[in-house]
Amino acid sequence: MAAVSSPSAFVTWVAVPSARQDFGRSSAWKGSQGASSWGTSAWPKTLQRFVALATVAAVGSRKWRQRKVQATRVPRHETATWPVNDSCEVDYEEALSNIQQRSVALILNRNAKGVNKKVEKKLMGIVGPLRTFVCCCEEDAEHALKKVMGDSECKVVVCGGGDGTVTSLLNFMAKVRAENENLKSSPTMCVLRLGTGNALAYLTGAQKNFAKDLQSLVDHLSDEKEKVPEIPTSTINLSAEGLPADTAENTHCFFAGLGYDARMLQDYMWLRDKTKENRFLTKMFHNPLGYLVALALRTLPATMRGEHVFHVKVTNLADEAFAMDSRRGDWAIQYHKDQVIYEGKTGIVSAGTVPFYGGGFRLFPFAGMRPGFAHIRLSHIHPAVATFNIRPLWQGTYRNHKHIHDFLVKDVMVEVDRPTPLHHSGDFMGTASKVRFQVTSDGQTRLVDFFD
Repeated sequence: MAAVSSPSAFVTWVAVPSARQDFGRSSAWKGSQGASSWGTSAWPKTLQRFVALATVAAVGSRKWRQRKVQATRVPRHETATWPVNDSCEVDYEEALSNIQQRSVALILNRNAKGVNKKVEKKLMGIVGPLRTFVCCCEEDAEHALKKVMGDSECKVVVCGGGDGTVTSLLNFMAKVRAENENLKSSPTMCVLRLGTGNALAYLTGAQKNFAKDLQSLVDHLSDEKEKVPEIPTSTINLSAEGLPADTAENTHCFFAGLGYDARMLQDYMWLRDKTKENRFLTKMFHNPLGYLVALALRTLPATMRGEHVFHVKVTNLADEAFAMDSRRGDWAIQYHKDQVIYEGKTGIVSAGTVPFYGGGFRLFPFAGMRPGFAHIRLSHIHPAVATFNIRPLWQGTYRNHKHIHDFLVKDVMVEVDRPTPLHHSGDFMGTASKVRFQVTSDGQTRLVDFFD
């Protein structure tokens, strides 16, 4: 190859890129007389060879690098319903460093409000690709959970979703334990603030910066001597009559309700269905604001017509239950087995083993006061009175012994005079005429405590 040996030749060499714009046209390479415009007849041929060789070398180098990168990447774990050609890859060296982390597994619900591709990639970078399961349906989640629970090194299952996702995994854990007698205990469940209501996040101290929460948990458990910071919790075993045939016979959950709250959820689902085709309306109303809009458009008008009121009878089936008398400073009054603890008109019957509903609404201020008991609340307060007292209601400090009745129970039967809307964990179930709330305290349900 000829060398660039003079200043004029150097200027000629750097001028080549402008000539490349007309590559393939001979006039770009010849003078008006057909002679070389660069001073010698041999120089253009040398340049042509130089450019051709450089182009071939660049293309070949690029393809070689691509093949090398592809060969040193680890594919993402794919679920049964993962979209075709829709996967991400992780650098092999980073993957190797993350594989060393075996204590924490991440199960993400792709349908959850706070889960998207960016969130998936960010959280996967913390726990590692082999410990990340992105699921699009319950079958995927159950399959992932079986793998995780079969690994003795896994201490924590991180739930990437809302309260409904946590409840689904809770029930899958019970199912896997029932199918495998060798599994004596379940991993601790970790709740990230990735849902709509995030009731459990308020209990555990999970923050909006979910990536920071997850990173702190992984860092804490990187020392094998450290224990998982956890809160032992009870759950409600819910069974009901009158629900659709495909509904599970028994469901474990942290809170559930009949009447007004379920009706409001039913109206919110109606609003979601009406706005799901519009991207702008979806972004605006598929969040806690949507509950308020549904409340104003449907729930409150129906309430003003008295449609939310129904007759209920609550019978204690356990050895004991307690009524919390607000007239006596929330003094506990004992009831015995088979006693009717309440009968009359009401607009809502809700039970919870945790203090919060979605959005930090402290509907069950007595939950957790006595281990093994759930707080059940019945209310027929007028909507106008509730509106004027929304702040103390939200904070769990409002008391009204005539219209709000609070009990601590282990096992009760709730009978209503007509099919009434029912929900658990923020998921609408249908309408029911008889519901049993039974508290389960087997020590298998433990939540990661971020406050510690």
